[in-house]
Amino acid sequence: MAVFSPTWGDYRWGELYANQKTESFSDSHVSFFSEIGGVYQEMVYDNARVMVAKFVGHSEKEPTEALLKLSLYYGFGFRFTNTYQAHEKGHVERSVEYLRRKIFSRRDTFATFSEARAYFQRELSRLNARPRKDNKSAYEMLEKEKNYLLVLPPRYDTARITEARVNRYSSVSVDSNYYSVPDHLVGEFVLVKIYPDKILCYHNGQKVATHPRCEGRDNWQLNINHYLKTLKLKPGALKRSSAFSRMKPELKDIYRKYYQGQEKQFLELLELIATHSLPAVCETIALLERIPTTVNTEKIKLILEKKDEPIRITPPSAITRQAKETLRHYSELLGGIPV
Repeated sequence: MAVFSPTWGDYRWGELYANQKTESFSDSHVSFFSEIGGVYQEMVYDNARVMVAKFVGHSEKEPTEALLKLSLYYGFGFRFTNTYQAHEKGHVERSVEYLRRKIFSRRDTFATFSEARAYFQRELSRLNARPRKDNKSAYEMLEKEKNYLLVLPPRYDTARITEARVNRYSSVSVDSNYYSVPDHLVGEFVLVKIYPDKILCYHNGQKVATHPRCEGRDNWQLNINHYLKTLKLKPGALKRSSAFSRMKPELKDIYRKYYQGQEKQFLELLELIATHSLPAVCETIALLERIPTTVNTEKIKLILEKKDEPIRITPPSAITRQAKETLRHYSELLGGIPV
């Protein structure tokens, strides 16, 4: 839990993170400043490793590069509390304890991390809206403080940036987890931007992969579109591949309904999806199902390439309706033979 709390108005801002790494530390600052619409002139920190790179002598501390960059970009000063001096940091530490007790004593079990974060923000807003000093809420006190804040610059990029070599499985390793990139980059170096909730990969200035970030160790995030070059050489290996097992359920349904035994056509469909998006392809397949007609990659491609033109399914003409009615009468006369 990251918590910021000005001492005058008792306003509290907080967010839940899956780890305490540098990118989470940076993101907490940027999100806090964005929320209040300004920057406090001085920030006071405990002596956590994400803020203090090393101790110099008895009382001097060297800040981390992340903290220095934030302070230079936003223009705030900072200082650290003295070690073993609990009275210097009571307000913030009590704020953490206060939020944990007030919010998570009411509920402490969640289906997903996103659900927990959403609950935390709702309850935090409720606490900040309660009347406190002089019968005013923390939100009202914060409005008075905003007159003394530094001007908020454009949003700071909070990513932790590193360079990684693409391994033989066409993936890069980030914090002991693995993320796929296009298979033609095997052996190449890519630039990786690590955010608290996502991973972005770049090669020669172009974004080549985006993944949700994994927690824990030895987890994989695979995008089957990154392996099209390899799978085209051996289409039969598609169903046994790890990328196929991690494919989106919508794609698996399309494969089972229309492409079993036609792996080569399915790979061509994946190329279409990379160009036009999965929702566009699903919408086109739904249209072909309503006509009705067979569904294949060639028809999907034809419709997608003419997507700017209105697609109309022409209702039967009066002549067609009359012909069918006549045939129905003949069928009845011949003993109900279907036409």
